[in-house]
Amino acid sequence: MNDTNSLQTFPGQDATTVLVAGAGISGLSSAWHLAQEGVAVRVYEAASRVGGKIMSLEAGGASYEGGPNTLLADGAQLEWLASLGLSVEYPSKLSKKRYVLQQGRYRPLPAGPVSFLFGDFFSWRAKAKILSEPWRRNAPASDAETVADFIRRRLGGEVLDKAVNPFVGGVFAGDPEKLLVGETLGLLARAEREAGSITGGMWRRARAGALRRRDTYSLKGGLEALPRALARGLDVRLGCPVMALERDADGSWWVETGNARVHAEKVVLALPAFAAARLLENVDAAAAEALAAVRYAPMTVVVSRIARADLTRPLEGFGGLNPACEGAFAAGHLMTGALYPGRCAEDEVLVTSFVGGEQYAANATLADDALLAALNAELGSLLGLTGTPRAQHVVRWPAAIAQGSSEVLAVREASARLAAQGVYLCASYLDGVSVPDCIGKGRRLAGTIADELVVMP
Repeated sequence: MNDTNSLQTFPGQDATTVLVAGAGISGLSSAWHLAQEGVAVRVYEAASRVGGKIMSLEAGGASYEGGPNTLLADGAQLEWLASLGLSVEYPSKLSKKRYVLQQGRYRPLPAGPVSFLFGDFFSWRAKAKILSEPWRRNAPASDAETVADFIRRRLGGEVLDKAVNPFVGGVFAGDPEKLLVGETLGLLARAEREAGSITGGMWRRARAGALRRRDTYSLKGGLEALPRALARGLDVRLGCPVMALERDADGSWWVETGNARVHAEKVVLALPAFAAARLLENVDAAAAEALAAVRYAPMTVVVSRIARADLTRPLEGFGGLNPACEGAFAAGHLMTGALYPGRCAEDEVLVTSFVGGEQYAANATLADDALLAALNAELGSLLGLTGTPRAQHVVRWPAAIAQGSSEVLAVREASARLAAQGVYLCASYLDGVSVPDCIGKGRRLAGTIADELVVMP
């Protein structure tokens, strides 16, 4: 593993059937699946590596991730990974134990009905609210309902504060008071809409076999092995940004890249919303305005190599999330070394801390010295860090995760209008931010484009 990757590029050409702008996981998934359909496709990427925010690193004998750390996959996805020649690495059994910060100390989340009913993580009042959810009927979620309003309405404020707030902050780097439930927890919103309650809707799906078991995993060699595998064999142009789009008279597209003018029948914009907005200013001003309004949360990832003897209260589990009401410095801490033994020396502990998100945005922008001082103080108070870590690696993502807030609704409308012109949006700000979500949307888009190309005269 390296902190950069590179691929052999192909000789310059001036035409392709589909041009994909962006070699993150969404762009690579759409390009790979298009190639499987026999479509001529080329990918242009401004950076010198593929993968976007998927970044596997190695230093001081330790291996770790600078972006996403673990993924979820069902059986079909695992078979697909194997077909790419990738080896799945499952975490230790400790991964089943998750913690949330409560009143200054980490407490395990209920792991099942017994611990939920007889444990004291939730009050009896909160438990009653949860248990009565299947029998309570009220108005289904609207398109503009926030996660916070939805959870308060269905499960109560205590569940929001103790469980959903840290989950949303950790997974979406967001604020549940701003994120739309339909854009972030769409499965729950649909379940309520279909059956009148979350529980009823999920039960219906389970009986119909629509809920598949998904396992947590990583990849041998790091998660960056996935985008590299997808890019292998594709025509990928690195260090070659897409600079402008121009509609041809016949409805196809001319694309200005870093070193060429390329003709394409269709264009996939697998770019951050703000980058796609710049390209669309002269194509669809309303779409450009909608994309420019999409908000991104910053995130700074810090990986700490700590002598085992210097961490006196490590979490015996996956890691800990910090609700905003606790006033912590980081959004959470992941016990990477315990999850994947062998990624650091036996006498070390590897901890990955996530500083930032909507609720901790100011902390993410601190200079390294101030950020590490505050972080190490928190590691001391929460995990018993004594002394100084042997090494710390800081990875900054100023625009880490797109926020599924009200601004995204206008982008959905614009997306359909653009698709009718042969320009497709395929990125994390629509239809899910996770890596599996992005793989899925790329696959679906490739099928749509391939079908359209077949029926074109």
